[in-house]
Amino acid sequence: MINNESSSIVILGASGNLALTKLLPSLYILFTSGALPHNFVISGYSRTSMSNNEYRKLVKDNLKNNIDETLWVEGFLQEFLNTIHYYSGEYNSVEDFIEFHKVLDSISKNFPSQPNVLYYLSIPPSVFEPVINSLRECGAVTKGDLSTSVIVEKPFGYDTESAQALGKTLDQTFDESQVYRIDHYLGKEAIMNLMVMRFANLIFEPVWNRNYIDSVTVAWEEDKNIGSRGGYFDGAGIIRDVIQNHLLQILALVAMEKPSSYDSESIMSEKNKAVKSIEKITLENCILGQYTHGVCAGKPVVGYIDEESVPSDSKRETFAKIKCAINNYRWSGVPFYLQAGKALTKSTTEIIIQFKEVPGDIFLSPHHPNKMVIEVQPDAGLKFFITNKVPGKGMVLKDVALDFSYVDGFNKTMPGAYERLLLDAIQGDKTLFIGYEELIHSWEIFTPILEKIDSGKADVFYYHAGTYGPEEANRI
Repeated sequence: MINNESSSIVILGASGNLALTKLLPSLYILFTSGALPHNFVISGYSRTSMSNNEYRKLVKDNLKNNIDETLWVEGFLQEFLNTIHYYSGEYNSVEDFIEFHKVLDSISKNFPSQPNVLYYLSIPPSVFEPVINSLRECGAVTKGDLSTSVIVEKPFGYDTESAQALGKTLDQTFDESQVYRIDHYLGKEAIMNLMVMRFANLIFEPVWNRNYIDSVTVAWEEDKNIGSRGGYFDGAGIIRDVIQNHLLQILALVAMEKPSSYDSESIMSEKNKAVKSIEKITLENCILGQYTHGVCAGKPVVGYIDEESVPSDSKRETFAKIKCAINNYRWSGVPFYLQAGKALTKSTTEIIIQFKEVPGDIFLSPHHPNKMVIEVQPDAGLKFFITNKVPGKGMVLKDVALDFSYVDGFNKTMPGAYERLLLDAIQGDKTLFIGYEELIHSWEIFTPILEKIDSGKADVFYYHAGTYGPEEANRI
């Protein structure tokens, strides 16, 4: 049973970049807003040797660089730092985990009730299995006991087989009800609003289908090169890094049927059905690209194969455009495009709903079909393009945008994705997390094409850094 009065948050991999720049700043913001349980403690575990005070100083330094200065309140800050405890140990040592949990027990013994424990696996995939095994063997976790849960970061495997193996490892220690697979894109305001926009507004449902929508595009662009991530990225590529997870999750929310109620079980069920309806990708419906030298954000950029830790003969894709087909009544015949690329002209994520042309158009003045653009980042917003008459003599038409900005519309700073998702996990709400069945279906869609890409059987087209991607992407 979830206890919302007392909580113990355990970050495994506490000295890493994710913990210091995302997780702890998000927990601090939740703390300053009074959202965390009245009794809570944060415990960090990693291999890096340092004292409690040294770790707290490291956290403080990173908070200063990763939160808004208006939240920098010394009283709050010191109180927050006092809740943080650090322990150094090996990931494959059951003995270290036993000693670590003795420390956890001593810290929380003064709580009025036994805290629920949330483990956050902010660790490399290579140590995932030994950490899970150590948690089980040290007696810290009881399978099926909802007072203990775990958050798992991507990558959730490398293909279908490895994702199933990862699931088997988790299943030896945790019940599926205890597992929270996090995709931080699902915590972004524009993404969370997709269901509200679709199902709380009468005007959209009648036209949200193959009869009125011509195509759907989910596009992720970044104006940065790979930089120091070459070692990781060359083993993964843009499809594994962005498309199979972030963009497919967005597609599922766009395409899913209306759930019977707004609860985690109903929503995850409908998302799973949508993903299951997507046909497997073929090479004919995929264009791959790799950037060469150019200029990104005003700075010269070397070509991908000249990046640090990238083999000089690498064919790894830094750009991909994939045409997906959904085999169901609502979406039959409507192409869904998933597009992502590094070293492009700008950094943005958006969803483009392209509507069909009006049948029997009576106007001679040129104009375009309606289009909706949902802007996910950097600034959340919504633009709906409609055709209007230009004031004056004659019948001249012009496409204009009904433009809504979240920041301007609500006059509020948008909360970070990790803030929302961490709070949901603490409270036991799985609505915005990924279920095991959905995960496996997502890998089954992409694994056949990934195997061909990995074996060098796919063509890779080149584009200069700082451009829109390969021209060949317009073929599909």
